[in-house]
Amino acid sequence: MSNESSNVVSKLLDDQNTWLAMKILMFGITPAISIFGFVGNILSIIVLVKHGMSKCSNILLVSLAFCDIIFLVSYNNIPKIIYEAVWNHEYVGYSKSTCDALFVLFTIFTLCDYTFGVTGMTLPMLITIERLVVIFFPLNFNRALTPTRTWLAIAGVAVYSLSLFVYSSFWQVLDYSVDPVRNISVGLIKRSAFFNDNPESVATIQNLMVYTSIIIPPIFTVTGCIVISIQIQIASVKRKKMTSSMRSTNRTTKTLLAVCAVYCVTSAVLSLPLFIPAEYASYALTDEAPSNVGKLFFQLANTVGCIQSSSDFIVYIGLNMQFRDTLRKVLAMQFFHPRARFYRL
Repeated sequence: MSNESSNVVSKLLDDQNTWLAMKILMFGITPAISIFGFVGNILSIIVLVKHGMSKCSNILLVSLAFCDIIFLVSYNNIPKIIYEAVWNHEYVGYSKSTCDALFVLFTIFTLCDYTFGVTGMTLPMLITIERLVVIFFPLNFNRALTPTRTWLAIAGVAVYSLSLFVYSSFWQVLDYSVDPVRNISVGLIKRSAFFNDNPESVATIQNLMVYTSIIIPPIFTVTGCIVISIQIQIASVKRKKMTSSMRSTNRTTKTLLAVCAVYCVTSAVLSLPLFIPAEYASYALTDEAPSNVGKLFFQLANTVGCIQSSSDFIVYIGLNMQFRDTLRKVLAMQFFHPRARFYRL
């Protein structure tokens, strides 16, 4: 029975069907999601900045939106689309210099993709820490949480992610040759000699990447959200005694919890390669011979990542009345009163 099912899967996911599915994802579904996310995150930054950057929660959300923007742009880069969707994981018919230029751009965009993507996946953990401090130390959190410390924490996460992926950018090289069968030039991205000669350091860096982005942040965030939710329920019993500032804190907390909830769901999908054989799921597509299932899962996982980076705007609109009001005013000023906006500038 298992052999029959595997045969069915192999027939459905032959090279041609896999390439078609990749094209649909990379030319249609993912760009549509990313365009929405790009616009939504820009609007989110505008609204949050108007609300003031003195609040640590706003600093974290603006940083998250910025990371999401860079990730969405970097993921949908032209050199990668040409390599993975146009030519089915190769550069075909280009000169050596053109292939080299495409590979350099591919590497730069991939560096930004992973760096800001992983930074964005770590920020919900910082958001959870910030909310835990606010909820459990309502009278003293201003001393512990300052804008400067928040920016330093974000910068530390970003530098850490950048250092990991600068190192990993040396794991792949471009192999340029002429295919004698097709009589055409072909550029393939393969594992480098550096990768093959340093298996221990590569394994260490890979484990660091997985644990600090896929395992620890989601587990911490889920645990923190449960604790915060329980504390909110306890506080709701005393709702009649709440001050207006406490109600405002509660609303902010619920919005941030929703952001973290979406993050936890998408992170669960992104963590599947930890439990699935590498043949079917992987975090990298520069393996020497990835299966068609592995190729397709890789793109589906990236699509989920784009959904994660595009969903916060919907959460803000759905749960935060202050955000909706400010957004409405911004759009009204932009589209219905352009002259007033011009004279104010």
